[in-house]
Amino acid sequence: MTGVATCEHCGLPLGGRPVIADVDGTSVRCCCYGCVLAYQVTRARGEDGAAAAIFVRLGLGVFFAVNVMMVSMPAYVPYVYGADAGPVDGPLFQVLRVLAAILTAPVLVLLGWPILTSAWQSLRAGAANTDALIVLGTVAAYGLSVANTIGNRPAVYFDTASMLLVLVTVGRYLEASAKAEAGSAVRARLAPAPAEVTRECATGVETVSPGELAVGDVVRIAPGMAFPTDGMILSGEGGVDEATLTGESWPVVKGPSGSVAGGTCSIDGVFRVRVSRLARESAAARIGDLLTAALGERTPWERTADGVARVLVPAVVALALVAGCAWAQAAGVERGLMVGIAVLVVACPCGLGIATPVAIWTGLAAASRHGVIVRSGPALERAAALTTVVFDKTGTLTTRTPHLTRIERAPATTEDEGAIVALAAAVAASLPHPLSRAIVAAVPRPADVAVATDVRTLPGLGASGCVGSRRIVMGSARLAARTLSAEEMTKVGAEDRDGPRVLVLADGHWLATLHFGESPRPEAGAALAGLRRLGVRVRLATGDARASAVVPLLVPPADARVGLLPEDKVACLRELRADDGLIAMVGDGVNDAPALAGADLGIALGSATDLTRITADVAILSDDLARVPWLIAHARRVGRIAKQNLAWAFGYNAVAVVLAAGGKLGPLVAAIAMITSSLAVVANGRRLAR
Repeated sequence: MTGVATCEHCGLPLGGRPVIADVDGTSVRCCCYGCVLAYQVTRARGEDGAAAAIFVRLGLGVFFAVNVMMVSMPAYVPYVYGADAGPVDGPLFQVLRVLAAILTAPVLVLLGWPILTSAWQSLRAGAANTDALIVLGTVAAYGLSVANTIGNRPAVYFDTASMLLVLVTVGRYLEASAKAEAGSAVRARLAPAPAEVTRECATGVETVSPGELAVGDVVRIAPGMAFPTDGMILSGEGGVDEATLTGESWPVVKGPSGSVAGGTCSIDGVFRVRVSRLARESAAARIGDLLTAALGERTPWERTADGVARVLVPAVVALALVAGCAWAQAAGVERGLMVGIAVLVVACPCGLGIATPVAIWTGLAAASRHGVIVRSGPALERAAALTTVVFDKTGTLTTRTPHLTRIERAPATTEDEGAIVALAAAVAASLPHPLSRAIVAAVPRPADVAVATDVRTLPGLGASGCVGSRRIVMGSARLAARTLSAEEMTKVGAEDRDGPRVLVLADGHWLATLHFGESPRPEAGAALAGLRRLGVRVRLATGDARASAVVPLLVPPADARVGLLPEDKVACLRELRADDGLIAMVGDGVNDAPALAGADLGIALGSATDLTRITADVAILSDDLARVPWLIAHARRVGRIAKQNLAWAFGYNAVAVVLAAGGKLGPLVAAIAMITSSLAVVANGRRLAR
C-alpha cells in the first residue's frame, strides 16, 4: 500500500505503535517483537546474529525439555513416596518413556549439535575440550535411557540429557548476548559520519554522502563543518579543531598544502580539500573491524578449564570402564553397566563448562549497565591483574574546556579586569572558538556584555569588532604584531609556557593579555585515590609540554612524563612494564590510540574519538574517572566468582566420581547432583548481575 509504513520483516502495516529495534547498528521498524526476533535471526550478522540464533534454539529446546520433564515426573514417584506408591513399569509408564525419548530428540538436534560440532573440531585437533565431556555425558544418558526403554526398564534419564543441554546452552547464550550487548553499546557511542558533504563537479557543486567520495574529489568545508575523510587543503586558511585527533583542546592553524583528518572540524576557515582516502578505508574503519575478532577471545580461565578437560575425558572414561567391569564381576552385568554410566553422568562437566563463561559474561553485562564496555573476557581478566594505570592528561584527567586563569594588564591600562573581559567577550560572543567561549564564560554577568558590531574573523589569527566607539582586536601575537610597535611588542612578552594566551587591543594599543589554562576534573582526585587504595600505581604520560602547572595537582612530578609524541608514549609503556608489571593506559584522543593498543589494557573515556574507542579494550561511556577504579574492583570480583565456580566444579567432580565409582550414586542421583551443581554455578555467577 503506497504511503503506508510497513514492517521491515513481514511487510504488514505497522499501525500506531511500531516496535523499533537495533540490529547490527541499524534501526529497524517492525510490527511486533516476533518480527524483530525473526529479523535478527535472518538478517543480523556478527554478535547480534549469533545471540539471536542461540536464543531461538534455546527457546525451542526449553519447550521440548520442559515437556520431557513433565512426562518424566511419574517415574520419580517411588523415589519420593517410597515403594508403596506402586510400580513404574506398567504400560502407561512405558508410553511416557517412549514419549520422553521422542521429545528429547529435538533437544539433541537443537542444542546438542553445536556442542557436538565444537567437540569434534577439538578432537580433530588432537585434544578434547569441555564440549567433548558434555557430549559424552549426554550421549551416555540418552543411550542408556533408549536401551532401558526398549527393554521396558524404568531407569531412564531423558530429562537429565535434555536439561544438561539446556543449562549448557544458557551459558552459551549469556556469552553471546554479552558480546552482542558490548558491540551494540560501543557502536551506539560512535559518532556517525557527516550525513552529506559538498563536492565540486563540472557543473558547479553537488551534495553527496561521504561514502560517495572518491580519491581526488574536491570538497568544500565551511566554518563549523567536519571534514568527512582524510585530505589535503588546496585553498583556505583557518583554525582546525583537532581535539578528536590529538586529544588537545587548542585549535591548530591550517593552510594550503596542509593535511586534515576525517572527523576534525573547521573553526573559522573556508577550505577546499582534495580527498586522499576513502571514508571506508579510514583508520577508524579498519580498526573497527577488530571488535568482532576481539570478542571471540577465550580467557586463560577458560583455557585452564579446557586443559583440565583434556586430562579429565580419558581419565573419566577409563575410570568408568574399570568401575563398570569391577561391579559387573561382583554384582552382575546390569549393576556394572549402571555404575559405569553413573560415573559418566556424574562426571559430565556441565558446571565446569559454564563455570567461567557465566561469571565472565555476566560480569561484562553488569559492567555495561554501569557504562563500562569491556570488549572481551581476556580484557576483563587483565583488568583484575593490573598493577599500574597510566593516564593521558588533556581531556582525561583535566577538562577539555579551557578557562581564563589570569589577566595581565598593560602598564598604561586604567580599566579594571572586569571591564577588559567584558570588552573581549563582546567580540567573542559570536565566535565558535574554544577560547572565545572561555572568555564569554568568564563574564560574571552576561547582561554586562555589550553587542559588538562589524565583527570580523581573521582565520588562524583572531577577530575584531566595534564595541561602542572603540575598535577591539583580540588574537595571537602574530595579529598584534601587525598593529603594535616593536616597543609595545617587547612589553607583551614571550609566549606563556603554561597555556595559550589572547592579546586584547583597543584602538591599536595593547590593553591586556588573557591567559588560559586547564583544571583537573572534579572527580580526578577521588578516582586516583581509589586506584591507590586498590594497590595500583598511578602515572601520567601526556603530549602537552606545557603541563608542568597542573601535574603536581594530579600525580607526583616523578611519576609524570610530558611532551610525549604518540610513539613516545608506546616506548614509555615498554619501559614501565619492566618495573611496574601489568599496565593500563587511559586516554581519549587518536594520539592515544597507539598507546592504548600497546598497553596490556587500553581504556578510552566517553569523550574519546571513534578510533580510540574501537582500539581500546575498555570503553567508558562517560567522562567519569571513578569508573576506572570501579572497573578494576569489579574485574577482581568477577575473577573471584570464576575461581569459586571452577573450584566448586572441580571439587564436585572429584567427590562425585569417587562416590559413583564406589556404587554409592545411581545414575538418577548422579544426574540430580550434576544438575544441582550446575545450578549452583549459575546462581553464583549471577550474583555479579546484582
